[in-house]
Amino acid sequence: MDQADCEIAWTNLPGQNRIFDWKWNGMLQQDMKNKEERIHSTQKPVALYEWILQLYAKPGMKILDTHAGSASSLVACHRHGLEAWGYEIDETYYTRAKARLEVEQAQVNIMDLMRGEDSYDQLEIAFSE
Repeated sequence: MDQADCEIAWTNLPGQNRIFDWKWNGMLQQDMKNKEERIHSTQKPVALYEWILQLYAKPGMKILDTHAGSASSLVACHRHGLEAWGYEIDETYYTRAKARLEVEQAQVNIMDLMRGEDSYDQLEIAFSE
């Protein structure tokens, strides 16, 4: 193993420390039915961002990811119906992340169709040199 067993994320939000426990080890992932392709060396699981959004995001918030990498954060925002923008400086990662996001956006959520919602128009990832 050349990767750490855990990572620490800092925030200035008040409250307790929280631990997100998720199997993310090579071929083995917590949710093997929805296994994610690894496209970035420091890629985080979409489930991590979904957990963060569930805890902290509120409807109508706009999310900015200045280091979008594999676009895991943008996929999670899409699933939560949040407006989001991501920027990536590496052209290879940008190309793969954009394709990943397009596949996610092409998926139809039956619950949104039943409610007549289409709130995913404001998701964007941009390449910046």
